[in-house]
This record gives sequence, C-alpha cells and structure tokens, in this order.
Amino acid sequence: MYARCFLWRQNNPEVNYSPNRIQGGVFLEMSCRRYDKKKCEDQKKHHGYKTGTWNVRTLNQAGKLEYLKTEMQKNEVSVLGVSEVQWKGQSEIKIGDYTVYYSGGEWAERGVAIVVHKSVVRSVVKKIVCNDRIIALKLKAEPVDILIMQVYMPTSEYEDDEVVKVYDTIEEILQEDGRGDTNSIILGDWNSIVGDESYQDIVGSHGLGRQNHRGQMLIDFCERSGLIVTNTWFKKPKRRLYTWKAPGDWTRHQLDYILVKH
Repeated sequence: MYARCFLWRQNNPEVNYSPNRIQGGVFLEMSCRRYDKKKCEDQKKHHGYKTGTWNVRTLNQAGKLEYLKTEMQKNEVSVLGVSEVQWKGQSEIKIGDYTVYYSGGEWAERGVAIVVHKSVVRSVVKKIVCNDRIIALKLKAEPVDILIMQVYMPTSEYEDDEVVKVYDTIEEILQEDGRGDTNSIILGDWNSIVGDESYQDIVGSHGLGRQNHRGQMLIDFCERSGLIVTNTWFKKPKRRLYTWKAPGDWTRHQLDYILVKH
C-alpha cells in the first residue's frame, strides 16, 4: 500500500488539483488525466486522496474533535493539517478511523496537528514533532516519498523576527527530510496575504485581496524553496476564496495556503 504522490506542474498531463474551501481552511483534490478512464478511477479509489488545512480555533470544546472527523468524512479528506488545536504536549491519539498526530506547548494555546485516515497511516514512516507551530510527517509513496508539514504562522501581533524563526525551522526540515526526489507539501495558516496578482510561477492570479508584507515574506520563502501557492492557480467565485472572516463584520481574507514543490 502506498499513498499516491501529489505533484502539481503546469505542464504535467498526469495529475490535476481542484481546490475547494472549508470554513477556516482549504483542501485540494487530485484527479487523473492522462490514463484511460477505468485506470484513473481505480487509482483514485485505491491510492488517491485529498489533503487540506484548517484553523479550528480550538479542539478543546466538547464535540469539536468529533465534528472535525465528520467534516473529513463528508469531504473525503484523508490528510488534514490543523492549526490552533490548543492542546498541551506532543503525542498521538486515535478517533475512529483517524489518527491525530499533534504538537503543542506547555500551555493550551496555539498547537498544530495532522489528522490521517487509517488508509494512509500505514504509509507514515517518520514523525517530525517540532513545537506548537510546526509538525510534519514523512510518507512512503510511489514514485517518490512525500513530506507533509502543517504550519501555524504568528499573527500580525508578533514581530517579524518571530516569523523568520518559523521559516528557518521549516527550511531546516526541508533540507533534512525534503531533499532529493521527496515531494513536499506544506499546509497551514500562514497569516499572510499573497494577493490576486500573479508572480512568476509561484503565485497565480486567482488569490484574494492585496498583498501585504507577510505575503511578500511567504512568496520569498517559496522562491527560495522551489514551492508554489496552489490555491492561487484556480479560478473560483470570491465567496470560495476566503479562509478567514473577522468576528462581527464582513472583512474576509485568504490566509490559509497549500504549498507544493514545483
């Protein structure tokens, strides 16, 4: 059993991504192209899966974890990166058909997790538990292994130095576990706006809003690391683009992104 590798390229005739939005996050769905229809359907049935990211604001409330599981089932998401779980410590738990790998701090704030369906758990060969902002899993896959990372970036209340520290840690993980042919997928709440203007082959023209300073930092990181911001490459109605809404008003932003190796 192996997890099918995600590999998005503009000129790749074999795979395609279709982005969809969940409240507070986004996920990508893979579909096949080049092969005959029956073979594609068989591959998707046995090896394809969706991956996504979601800021849940907390998993400490009664019923919240069960709700997350239900949403994953409904949307057929097999690997979900989660921000702000607000759990202390670092461990893993099972809930039904899913395993939750989580990493928190000393206090029940921030915290990240990756929730994996049982069909993918058997492909997990390494857990990289860093801190309350970064967690990663290495999956055995064909034709290349996959590194999946979940990130929760500091908000605008924090100085840029704190943001740089997170990027430094991400780059260390990429250099150690994402080198070679390994395909890297970085999910997360980046608290950044990359905007709706395309930039080289990194950012597409289907983002939301005007780029801010943290968005430029994210683009610079992608350029250094050979990554693209996938959910800016697909045309969707504006109501399907935002991933964050300010409490009590109509302000909406796209802050959650899925990055993949170009």
